[in-house]
Amino acid sequence: MMCTLPKLLESLIDPVPLIPSKAMLATSPSIYLARYPLLPMTRDYVGKRGLTINDLSSEQYAPVLRRAINRVELAIRYGFVNDRSRETEVEILSFPLAVFLVACISDPPISKRYAMAESERCSELLLDEPNQVVERLAEDSFGLKLKALRHVLGTHIYDFCLDFSDYIRLASHFSSPSWRLVNKNLCLGQVYLLKTEAVGILKLHAEENILRAINESGDVSSPQFLKQHLAGIRSIIAVREKEEERVTTRFSLEALPPCIRSIYNRLVEGESLPHFARFTLTSFFLNVGLTRREVLSLFSRLPDFDEHLSQYQIEHIAGERGGVKKYTSPSCRTLQTHGLCLRTQQCLSMRSPIKMYYRQVRLTERGEA
Repeated sequence: MMCTLPKLLESLIDPVPLIPSKAMLATSPSIYLARYPLLPMTRDYVGKRGLTINDLSSEQYAPVLRRAINRVELAIRYGFVNDRSRETEVEILSFPLAVFLVACISDPPISKRYAMAESERCSELLLDEPNQVVERLAEDSFGLKLKALRHVLGTHIYDFCLDFSDYIRLASHFSSPSWRLVNKNLCLGQVYLLKTEAVGILKLHAEENILRAINESGDVSSPQFLKQHLAGIRSIIAVREKEEERVTTRFSLEALPPCIRSIYNRLVEGESLPHFARFTLTSFFLNVGLTRREVLSLFSRLPDFDEHLSQYQIEHIAGERGGVKKYTSPSCRTLQTHGLCLRTQQCLSMRSPIKMYYRQVRLTERGEA
């Protein structure tokens, strides 16, 4: 199926034109198109060039192809895409091509991972933007009634407020108790938000739009010049899957206690995890024999994965930093305190997920589980 870049972008963005604020134009409007390729202006920018996918096979567009492949490979390997928005032309054109490559791969977990990586990139950039820019992007790109303000309440300084109806619709996507309406400040139909929370909502929308565009591309066939590059991307996927398979065969998934299994399943689905859930999972895996590298590989699924930060935290929990001993996994009582305990009849007599795990392993080995 021949696909032009403008047509591909139509499924990614809303047709409402964006009128940039002065803050957005302070440097160059094209830089902002490169930072946020979901902007409606991007379609016009690309459309004026009238490019098709096959046009990108020429040497003239070799940097665009390399960057598109780089975006996909970074997302697969590490769960993030870096920012090169100063390379405006390459950055703008490489995004729809990267989406096309992911559609050609036709692998739902990879599609989700790529969408999360690109949305994470956008969210990190938005955190550095003036609040008025975030407000404008929310309205013109996603139709959200997000308003920039400065509202002081107790020790908190709120940066935004969001219409109650929009918040109710969106909050269900977040598992952390902090997103429950009962834990928010609501006044005159407006829910007050910190900037990190507002950007988190935009990140969710960006991820959904990218994933929708990939899924709605249908059964696409890749041009000949892309086949070799797609084979290279698939080999990276295969290596990553083998690494994960080696990790999972080192321990028994069937023997995981209910609490650990629940957190692990959320990790596999690419769901963001609260800090204590991450600590619990890391300390558990390290104590049942997984290596630091294997734990790092598992955590690369997280939408906010930061390789260096995650490696530091894993080494700290493993007792290799900070001069502390290796942390053990939290007890059942501690997990109850943090709302992570999913006690069943099987683990009533247990005081620790570690003990529960090894008990289940022994029962499995004897064929009694």
